[in-house]
Amino acid sequence: MAEDIKNFEYESLLNREIFNIITIIKDDHDFESAVEIIKQKKLTLEEITSRTIRLPLVDFIQLADLMISKKGK
Repeated sequence: MAEDIKNFEYESLLNREIFNIITIIKDDHDFESAVEIIKQKKLTLEEITSRTIRLPLVDFIQLADLMISKKGK
């Protein structure tokens, strides 16, 4: 039971972080800031895509491209 609560709290926090990233992309078109947050929070594209369908494919592709180009930097 305690493990379920921990997972719920983690999922809730993760969902809020991903919502923040998606909002930055959709409202501000600021992919650089979004990538910085993703790197800082150590998130993956899989985590982002599995938790949202609100990001247009074109924006998702641009985000993925930028993340790949900055990998290791």
